[in-house]
Amino acid sequence: MNESNNSLKVPHLPSDIPFSGEQKQWLGGFLAGLHTRLLVKEEGVNNQQTAAAIELKPLTIIYGSQTGNAQSVAEDAEELAKENGLTVSVIDMDDTNAEQLANCERLLIVTSTYGEGEMPDNAQVLWDEISSDNAPSFANTYFSVLALGDTNYDGYCLAGIQWDERLQALGAQRVVDRVDCDVDFEEPANEWLTEVVATIAQKGSSATSTASVVATSNKKAKSKYNRQNPLEAKLITKKKITDVSSSKETFHYEFSLAQSGETYEAGDALNIISVNRQALVDELLVLFNATAEQLEPYKGEALPLSHILSTLLEVRTPSKEFVAELAMRSGDEQLASLLLGDNVQALNDFLWGKDIVDLLTLYPQAKFSIEEFISLSKPLAARAYSISSSIKHHAQEVHLTIANVRYSSNDRDHQGVCSTYLADIADVGDNVKCYFAPNKSFSVPEDTNAPMIMVGPGTGIAPFRAFLEERIATHAKGDNWLFFGDRNSKTDYLYQDEVEAMQASGLLTKLDLAFSRDQAQKVYVQDRMLENAKEFYEWLERGAYFFICGDAYHMAKDVDHTLHKIIEEQGGLSAEEADEYVVQLKKQKRYVRDVY
Repeated sequence: MNESNNSLKVPHLPSDIPFSGEQKQWLGGFLAGLHTRLLVKEEGVNNQQTAAAIELKPLTIIYGSQTGNAQSVAEDAEELAKENGLTVSVIDMDDTNAEQLANCERLLIVTSTYGEGEMPDNAQVLWDEISSDNAPSFANTYFSVLALGDTNYDGYCLAGIQWDERLQALGAQRVVDRVDCDVDFEEPANEWLTEVVATIAQKGSSATSTASVVATSNKKAKSKYNRQNPLEAKLITKKKITDVSSSKETFHYEFSLAQSGETYEAGDALNIISVNRQALVDELLVLFNATAEQLEPYKGEALPLSHILSTLLEVRTPSKEFVAELAMRSGDEQLASLLLGDNVQALNDFLWGKDIVDLLTLYPQAKFSIEEFISLSKPLAARAYSISSSIKHHAQEVHLTIANVRYSSNDRDHQGVCSTYLADIADVGDNVKCYFAPNKSFSVPEDTNAPMIMVGPGTGIAPFRAFLEERIATHAKGDNWLFFGDRNSKTDYLYQDEVEAMQASGLLTKLDLAFSRDQAQKVYVQDRMLENAKEFYEWLERGAYFFICGDAYHMAKDVDHTLHKIIEEQGGLSAEEADEYVVQLKKQKRYVRDVY
């Protein structure tokens, strides 16, 4: 017999197949069943018991992701599940609905938590359905949840916690307890994967007709580069793009991808693995009365302390565990009171601008050994930046647009970890460790005739430079409207020459600028939206995609409020109807954000 086993692969539907979601779901089940019958015939299986043993069980894995980590874990789960005889659909939470999920017999949820305990943007619409009073029953579903988060934020892993509790309340049967992961998520995530895949494979019926949700999105090959195995990309360009008299300091960076085989899509992010500033490391060595050469244990190895502090630990931003221990050891009642549950904002206000050296200096009575400090510190996390280039326009290159963080506080100069690593430490010609984070939802519309409205003040312009370059490279005919703003036009107009050239060529159909400090009364991008409310609503009505990039806590919320106001007033709608209009935009993936 020839290698017929290998020829009978698990059926997979092309992402661009012209069927509806329900048609794809039915066809996916039909093909899975056909695959099993062919496999049985190929092997000459004649008895029902043996046939049932080799039937492939459907498993649906959904992910809610803001920066790509949850998607990456979901794809790892897919590979492991296939090895355990499951036929797998991995889908973005934006690509399914509550009714479809309720028909899944086996369901894994991998979700991050955004901001201070919010759902990721791609999960919000689905979560609203799941958490509503008329959500369907999940009584026939086996499930488990992996939650990704950051203990430095309030609402740690809250999105995953809410999914876990809600599915149980809707009747679903938990097969493995939820696992909550901090920024160093790889090891606990792998342990969860190993346990949950083996367990869920034994649950439920063996009939391949069991419903699953068929993935409808494009999926490219998984990169071999990640945080454990980063790409070393050569820095080939570094230039300041704000004026010397600006109150800000923003740089443009270009990295070579030559011979790496790596690619990306406009809208993706690049994670930079930086090192801590030597001056900050030296301050800590003095405070702990330690030397750079001394060996200290870290994750089972004895390593030089200079290496631990420079490259492995987050030594600028204090962990919550460190702050709690500092309060206890210092005996400071005021600091201790800030750690109470109702004082979250007061604690954040107190910690704002303070680094670990500041806190150790403010509370000298709190004594720590260097070993204790290491145990209370978090791993140095990679920093994600929105890519500001299209690889179709800049072959084998990736560009970033980054504002440096510098300020003085507590009689000391402070610098952002990654922004000033690139600006001050990395030189042109150096290799910088990095890896890509896909952002499938935040991307140029597949319909090249669809209009785009882009709101990106400050460095929020980064992905829209990429979007516009993508439209140049693909000869797209859709209209493009950019809202950009910053402090002063003479000093902070990022990519001015490029933007004005795009406007002159007709690529930029409309350009609205909001430089807040060019006049006595401050003007912001949301003000420009209101000034153009009639035309703005007309663009939405003819199918425009609406994108926001930038500050999540102020700008994005103000822009969202303005969007609702425009829709309500220009559409003659009630507040509730305007809310539903926005929900529909999100369901159609015509309102997406890249905010931080």
